[in-house]
Amino acid sequence: MKLAHYVLLTIGLGWLVADLCLVVSNLILRETRIGVVATFLDKLPPAVGTPIFIFLWITLLFGWLILIGLGVSPLFRRRKAS
Repeated sequence: MKLAHYVLLTIGLGWLVADLCLVVSNLILRETRIGVVATFLDKLPPAVGTPIFIFLWITLLFGWLILIGLGVSPLFRRRKAS
């Protein structure tokens, strides 16, 4: 595996740990510095704000899957016989 794969795997696992901490600690993101984003989304019309909110929520919770997948993918590739 190249160094880039280890970096992607490390960032993905860190993201997963951060997500688990958010879920387990029952943290309200609106009460943190990220609350600025929530305030901005509240000012938008629901037809625009809701899809943006859903996209951001899915990215926050499942973005780590892409990074871990890219980091682990070389392990599952078949090596060509030399």
